[in-house]
Amino acid sequence: MPAAPAKPALEPYQVVPGQTETRQHIFSVLVKRTYAIRAGALVRLERPRPFVLTDLYFKPGDPEICSVLAESDLVPYKLATDVIVTGSVHAPKGAQAQAVDAGIDVAGSRSIVRAYGDRQCLHRHGAAPAFTEPIPFRSLELRYERSYGGSDSRSIPDMPFAYPRNHLGRGFVLNNDAALVHGLPLPNFEDPADPLTPDRVIVGEPAGWARQPLPHGLGWFQKTWYPRCSFAGAMPAFLDPDTVLREMQLGLVPPNQVVLAKQLKLPSFDTRFNNGASRGLTVPYLQGGERVRLLHLSAEGSMEFHVTAERPAVAIDIGLGGPRQPVMFMHSMSIRCDENEVDFVWRASHEHPGIDWLPEMKKLEIEVLPS
Repeated sequence: MPAAPAKPALEPYQVVPGQTETRQHIFSVLVKRTYAIRAGALVRLERPRPFVLTDLYFKPGDPEICSVLAESDLVPYKLATDVIVTGSVHAPKGAQAQAVDAGIDVAGSRSIVRAYGDRQCLHRHGAAPAFTEPIPFRSLELRYERSYGGSDSRSIPDMPFAYPRNHLGRGFVLNNDAALVHGLPLPNFEDPADPLTPDRVIVGEPAGWARQPLPHGLGWFQKTWYPRCSFAGAMPAFLDPDTVLREMQLGLVPPNQVVLAKQLKLPSFDTRFNNGASRGLTVPYLQGGERVRLLHLSAEGSMEFHVTAERPAVAIDIGLGGPRQPVMFMHSMSIRCDENEVDFVWRASHEHPGIDWLPEMKKLEIEVLPS
């Protein structure tokens, strides 16, 4: 008797409750798939990377001193697709370089990071510090500890002050004190359009943080840093209502955000908080087919591929009108350059009447349909 054909393996998924930007209650079904980058194309792997259940941090893994390597996938609703790049910046042709421009171009959004070899400040009495020449490098790991930011615990006695946009970075100092400035590590990663220059190193009064460069990177931007924290109702200190932040000029936050915060009129939660990509890499939902180009993020120099046109399909039945097949939206595209792999997370959502209805709920059936 011939053997029965093997049943296809069940595709893993996660169900998380949440709300939309209009406060509509939903159940979201998340599906994750992993693809290998091979010869400029994406090849789906049989086993996807496991769902990230809680935020993971770079080694040694201490959230107090390490930035986020991978955020939890268990987010019920995002307004756009997060494009995340992890790995290293590589100097061209395996040689060494003092500075390299690296980045990503996807769906008309382009983000370029200028990577410098290690540099330091040299204190000069009564003048702006000087910068040492960058030490040539072959590769530098992308992480926000190497971007502009950090903490100054010595300029103001009994008041350590962390740069609100990046608590963990390099180059942030309030006073022009030789003990603080001489040998101060400078950022390895900067925005070419907004660099840290010698005349910008000394912040002065704490309120001066608002004039400093925005930290630049390609990975996850931490939830506790401004402006992301402001979408959970937390605004940094030392902000005058008349301050015009660069984030306002770039349209990343409302133009009157500081005034609203002072008047206690900011919402306690804004759905934009759920998107955690670096500046410029939260893009309108990717549909599939978009070209992705990576520059100097692999030892080969550049990589290209197109976003997968495959899309999971999900049937959801919560006992209200039978099963539905909601539209799938891409929550994230995480490119792990050093492994030549890409993880995609999609979301399908089903509305429900709200928390008071849940005790009456009789059914929750989920099926990831073959595709």
